[in-house]
Amino acid sequence: MTGRKRFLRAGVAAMLTAVMILTPFTAAQAASFGDVSASSWYYNAVDFVVNKGLFQGTSSTSFSPSASMTRGMFITVLGRYANVDAGSWLAGKVTGSDVNLRSGAGMNAGVVTVLGQGSAVTIKGRSGDWYQVGTGSGDGYINASYVSPGFHSFSDVSYDKYYAGYAVWAFEKGVVSGYGSADTFNPNGNITRQEVCTMLSRFASVMGIGLSQNVGASTFTDDGSISSWARDSVYSMQRSGVVQGTNTGAFNPKNAVTRAETAAMIQRFDSACGGFSCGVQSAPSLGGSDQSVTPPSTEGGGGDNNSNSVPPSGEMPQDVPATQLGSAVSIPASVIRVGLPGLVTTGTFTSSATSVTLQDAGGSGFEYGYMDGRTFVAGGSTASGSVTVTTDGYTFTAIDGAGASHTVSGDAFAVRPYGGATTLNTSAGSRTYRGCIELRQAAGMPGYISVINFVGIEDFVKGVLPNEFGSYWPIETLKAAAVAARTHIMSMVNGAYNAYGMDVVANDGSQTYRGVTTSGGENSDLAADATAGLYLTYGGQLCVTSYSACNGGTIRSSADAGWGSHPYLVGKADPYEAAVAGEISNYSGMVSASHRVGMSQWGAYAMAKVYGKTYDVILGFYFPGTNLQYGA
Repeated sequence: MTGRKRFLRAGVAAMLTAVMILTPFTAAQAASFGDVSASSWYYNAVDFVVNKGLFQGTSSTSFSPSASMTRGMFITVLGRYANVDAGSWLAGKVTGSDVNLRSGAGMNAGVVTVLGQGSAVTIKGRSGDWYQVGTGSGDGYINASYVSPGFHSFSDVSYDKYYAGYAVWAFEKGVVSGYGSADTFNPNGNITRQEVCTMLSRFASVMGIGLSQNVGASTFTDDGSISSWARDSVYSMQRSGVVQGTNTGAFNPKNAVTRAETAAMIQRFDSACGGFSCGVQSAPSLGGSDQSVTPPSTEGGGGDNNSNSVPPSGEMPQDVPATQLGSAVSIPASVIRVGLPGLVTTGTFTSSATSVTLQDAGGSGFEYGYMDGRTFVAGGSTASGSVTVTTDGYTFTAIDGAGASHTVSGDAFAVRPYGGATTLNTSAGSRTYRGCIELRQAAGMPGYISVINFVGIEDFVKGVLPNEFGSYWPIETLKAAAVAARTHIMSMVNGAYNAYGMDVVANDGSQTYRGVTTSGGENSDLAADATAGLYLTYGGQLCVTSYSACNGGTIRSSADAGWGSHPYLVGKADPYEAAVAGEISNYSGMVSASHRVGMSQWGAYAMAKVYGKTYDVILGFYFPGTNLQYGA
C-alpha cells in the first residue's frame, strides 16, 4: 500500500494491540460497557460487532471506542467476520526425512519423536533458528531449516501473534498485499480509512459479495489526497454507504480509524450486502492447492540434517536468460480494443446485449462521441452518472439517469466518464473498466449491441494477470507472465477480430480480462508495473508467447501443435513443472486441457518459488533465444 513509516514505541503499541483484541472479557450487548452510552452514535454498531463475536471489550466494562485500530487488529476482525480458521493457515510441512521433534529450541533438548518427510505441522511460534510446532504427536521444536511454511510468511509477523493466521489468510486470498512490499504487513501500525476501504473492497471481491450501490455518487473535497491505489475502493464503499464524508465533504483518507468507526463500517458493510455469513474458511490441504505447492524432497539426510529439497543444479538446465536489448521494438498500438464477454458478436462469441447500462463510478457524468481510430473524440455530454442505451439497428438511443434522451446515428458511438473508471452493468454482470466504452451495432443482428472497451495496454495487462495466473503468485513468475501477456495481446492487434472493431475478446479465446479486478499493490500489479512497456522478441519481431497451465513435463513444439514453425517454441523436457507435478490438484486434467506449447504456468511458478529463478531466466527457458525490448 503506502511506503513504510516509522512508529515510535513499537513495543508499547504491540502490547496495547494484544490487550485490545485478546483480553478475555466479553459482553452480550453494548450496554455492558460503561464508555458506550445509548445516545452514542456508535451504540448500535458496537452492539452489532460484539454480539457477532468480532470485537471484545478492552476490559469487562470498557470498549475504548476512541482507541485506534491497528492493521493486525482490523485483519483479525475481518477474519472473524469471514469465519476463518486462523490456525489452519499456519500449516507447514517437514522437508527432510527422519527429523527430530525436540522438547526445546536447541540441539541439546530432548527428542520427543522423529517425523518423516512431508509430515504436517502447525507453526505456533519461532525462537531463533527453531520453529515451535504442533504435530499429531504433540508440540515441540524443529530447526527452521527443516520446516517449509505452506503459505505466505511476513517478515514482521510472528507466528505466535493472535493476528498471524488471519494475516496469512488475507494475503493468500488477495485481501491484503503487504505494506511497502509483499514481505511486510506492519501489524502494529494504525490502519487508515483508505486502507480499510481497500481491504473491504477486496474482501467483497474474494468472497463473492455483491454490495448495494444505493448512495448517490459524490466526490470528496479532499479527493486529491486519496492514494491512487485506494480511489476505486473508497468510492465503491462510499456508494455502498459503508463510509461517509465529514460535514465539510472531506474523507480524510489517511486518518487512523478508531474502534467505534471500525464497528460502524463493519455494520454498514453487512447491511450493504444484505447480511453476510459463510462456512469455516480453512486453508487448503498442502499439496492440493494452487497456493501451497511444496517441492518434493530427495532421498538422504536424517536426524536434524535436512535433505536437499531441490534437485542438484547439475540435474537442471543451465540458466540462459532472455537478453535485454537497448534497441526498441515497434508496436502497432498503445490502446487495445477488447470485446467484453456476453456483449460481442463474432464467429466464436455469439451473444450480444439489447440494452446496455453504463454507470460512471466517479458520479461526474459522461462525455459521448466517437472513436477516431483509437482516440476518443467528444461530441456531447450528460451530467447524469448513468445512461441506458438501446438501438434499432440504425440509431442508438441513450436515456440518462435524469430521463433525458440522446440519439446517435451510425454504426457506433463511444462514451467515457469525465473522471475515474466506468462501471458496466449488464446481464453479463457488473465490472469496472478503465478507458472508454464503444457501443457498436452487432454484425448481422439488428437491435443488438456489441460493447468494446478501449483501454491502455498496461491497464489491460493488470486486468489479465489476476485471472490468468493469480495476484498472489511469486513476483518473478508474474513478471514473466506480464511480459508474455503484453506481447501476446500486442501480436493480435489488427488481427482476426479487426472486422468486428476489436483486437481481442475478453475470454480464454484471447486472454481472460475482467477490467479493474484489483486495486494497486498486489503482486500482479507490481509485476505489471515493474515490466511496463517490455516485450519479448525474436529477430526484432514480437514473439508468439503462448502459455498454458501444464505440459505434463514435456513442452510441445509449435510445429507439433500445427501452429507453424517458430524457432523459440521448441519441444523439450520441463523438469521444473515435473518437480511439483505431484503437488498440483487435478494435474492430469489440466495437462489434458492444455495445448502444452510455450510457457507452463505451473512450471514458471516452480522456477520462481522452488528454484529462485528470475523472470528473464523463466522466459529464456520457455522461449529460448529470445530478447527483451521496450516498445516504441
